[in-house]
Amino acid sequence: MTNPVETLTGVTHPSVPELFSARVRQTPDALFLRHEGRTWSYTDALAEIQSVAGWLPSVGDSPARVAGFLPNRPEAVWAWLGTLYAGAAYVSLHRAHRGAVLHDMITRSKAEVLVTDAEGLADLPDLAGTAVHTVVVAGDWSGEHRLQSVVVGWDRAAADATPGHTSEPVRDGAAIAGIIYTSGTTGRSKAVPLQHSHLTRGAGWVCDTLGLTGADVLHMWMPLYHIAGQLDALLAIVVAGGSVAQYPTFSASKFWDQVAESGATVFGGFTNVLEILSSSDAPPDGATLRVGVAGGIPPALHRPLEERLGVRLYDVYGMTEAEPILLPPSGERVPPGSCGRPNPDLTVALLDADGNRCPTGTVGEISVRANIPGVMTPGYDGDDAAWRAATTDGWFRTGDFARQDSDGYFFFVDRVKHAIRRRGENVSSWELEQIVGGHPGVEECCAVGVPAALGGHDIKLVVAPTYGIDLDPAELSRWCTEHMAAFMRPRYIEIVTDLPRNDVGKVLKTELSGLGATVWDSDAESEHQTTRLRVES
Repeated sequence: MTNPVETLTGVTHPSVPELFSARVRQTPDALFLRHEGRTWSYTDALAEIQSVAGWLPSVGDSPARVAGFLPNRPEAVWAWLGTLYAGAAYVSLHRAHRGAVLHDMITRSKAEVLVTDAEGLADLPDLAGTAVHTVVVAGDWSGEHRLQSVVVGWDRAAADATPGHTSEPVRDGAAIAGIIYTSGTTGRSKAVPLQHSHLTRGAGWVCDTLGLTGADVLHMWMPLYHIAGQLDALLAIVVAGGSVAQYPTFSASKFWDQVAESGATVFGGFTNVLEILSSSDAPPDGATLRVGVAGGIPPALHRPLEERLGVRLYDVYGMTEAEPILLPPSGERVPPGSCGRPNPDLTVALLDADGNRCPTGTVGEISVRANIPGVMTPGYDGDDAAWRAATTDGWFRTGDFARQDSDGYFFFVDRVKHAIRRRGENVSSWELEQIVGGHPGVEECCAVGVPAALGGHDIKLVVAPTYGIDLDPAELSRWCTEHMAAFMRPRYIEIVTDLPRNDVGKVLKTELSGLGATVWDSDAESEHQTTRLRVES
């Protein structure tokens, strides 16, 4: 099987600049980017990218690393790709970070130049102790700042660029293209280096799975500080020669208008986006969407939502360290709940705690090896101990549980750290959530483990009710008794208005394990009932 990126570039392990330059040569006048009424062809975009590659040596003394602290705007694309054309590595900083965490990431990045906008400039911590000596500000900016570093506007940086500078495409697919920080849900965020060929070949396989063509338009709200925004979205469209309609974030109220104005045919997101689309207004007549991609699509939602939206939905599994890991093969209709088969560049196995392969149909930890060089991270930047802890006998252990059926399809089960051990039984929080999600009064829910007095966990269920429904925890507990195994039934139930999420919609489970006054306890309810019976008798 040939990766489409090889066909486009003629190179097995192309760099990102080689990929983009090949696309410009093949379709120079095709539309590449649309943002707030402005458009750029591939040729126009290359000029913007090469401009950045031209001024970086001037403002940054040829920096080895450039940090980006930008929201979704065209300059985020130009800064990212321009850095790569200049032969440097781009460190993607999550735009929501602040304070000590952001300072720690900037320090560890070793970036000498940082690119942001006026709002980001105001959010930056004191840069003392970091390697940053110059900050470049995109967009409108008053010129005011409180930093000790040199701060210049984007246009000023471009004006001071080295005269006559041209940037040839970097041709080393094994070179480090950038660093993205993991979410840090199990400790300090890890800095994940990404090689050029990891990005380009991964994008090629996503393009192949989705059947992307030059006629496709991507509705892009996912930011470029996530692997999905870089690889699964923007670069996959570049491989196909399609275009990107860029938006600051996902908006349910604006989504269909944005699709109509852009002619979008492709969209992506996370489960919460699909849930929103399933309960919002039906698509208008003439909607142009044809395909969507997400991770962890609930089986009960998959086919009904396809019919509702009139699209084909693809469930793709991956992570920053290796993206994509599992995806539906081109042209195959995989079973609902399955994220397909392994990326052809990777070997995927389900391993038990001792590192042995699990039999077909049993649950094991998704573990990954590269079949060829440069298609997954070589380790964690500055944290060899964390990388050793994440690998066993050459396998990268993802921390996710899955099972594989007899046809070779993989089915995600749960995060290892979200699995709940209750009274000797392993409970999948994901499976429990799928069951409770079938209750007519439940809009969304999340199950977490709470340390139990006798070891292991008790189960806490956090529920956001359907709008207008007054959901009673005791009634929901009785419903659970009827619909699941006894060992799965939650002890604690908390009713909330909304589940806490990060900026891309992932539920923040670490914030849900508290046992405050608003949490209903089935054990306490049982004790109350027993005491009342004793008094009445």
